[in-house]
Amino acid sequence: MRKGWGVLVALFVCAVASVTAAQQAPKVNVEFKEMTLKNGLRVITVEDHHAPVVSLVLIYKVGGANEREGRGEFAHLFEHMMFQGTRNIEPGEYNKLISSTGGILNATVNDDRTIYFEVVPANQLDLPLFLESDRLRGLSLTQERLDIGRKAVEEERRMRVLNQPYGRSREVLIELLYDNFAYKHGGMESLEDLNAASLEDLRDFFKSYYAPNNAVLVLVGDFKTAEALAKVKKYFEDIPRQPEPKPVDFTEPEQKAERRKAIEDALAPLPQVTIAFKTVPGNTPDFYALQILSAVLQGGQTHGCIKNW
Repeated sequence: MRKGWGVLVALFVCAVASVTAAQQAPKVNVEFKEMTLKNGLRVITVEDHHAPVVSLVLIYKVGGANEREGRGEFAHLFEHMMFQGTRNIEPGEYNKLISSTGGILNATVNDDRTIYFEVVPANQLDLPLFLESDRLRGLSLTQERLDIGRKAVEEERRMRVLNQPYGRSREVLIELLYDNFAYKHGGMESLEDLNAASLEDLRDFFKSYYAPNNAVLVLVGDFKTAEALAKVKKYFEDIPRQPEPKPVDFTEPEQKAERRKAIEDALAPLPQVTIAFKTVPGNTPDFYALQILSAVLQGGQTHGCIKNW
């Protein structure tokens, strides 16, 4: 019996030691530096020599909320169009060039921003800087490449929404939740807008939102800050700034009653109930607390419909 207690005491001591060690873990201190180029591009650098890699993230302040009625799905389209090439780079070359260094790349878009990123060995920093500046400087917008981009968006919708159980549920929820076009639109209506769009429409959208003064470039990794900033200036600073994009009106009228809708889904094996609550504006203390609460309630997933309005 005593031996058993000894084991329990030892386990208890180990557990307390583990918790104490976790509580005494050093605080993360990210030392970043920020500057703005003459053309308005914000540049944030974090010099970190723990691993011989560099991550580049280019964030454009454009998403679905920046689209206008009759011209939906443009933000998503450009997430694909940016890989369709320039005068210097052919479609498909982006992946090949980055992969040849052992690096990775990808892009993501939502209602409020579009992100492009690469991770490469530290001695290959010039490559992603060139690729990102080259397509910002002169993306090739042709009818052929527009058609390819449209097909990519349509196929992605079929794969991720129309052919998935409960795939339409989020779209229907958003349509119920919002009254303002900025966050309300999407789905099949936006695809119809996309198919009706002209090359001139796309060129106007690109010029308005894909501008250095509407972007933030972040570099993190194994580099010397002064040298990295010199490279950023070399590739980006001569790209002309553009007029500031028109601000988005996020005003929502007061909702005075519950809204409900039922949809039939032939792919769904079981009924699903989705509930959304309008809460607080983004970038406020309660906004972040509610994100944590949403993750806890959903078992670690953050799919809350909290927006910046």
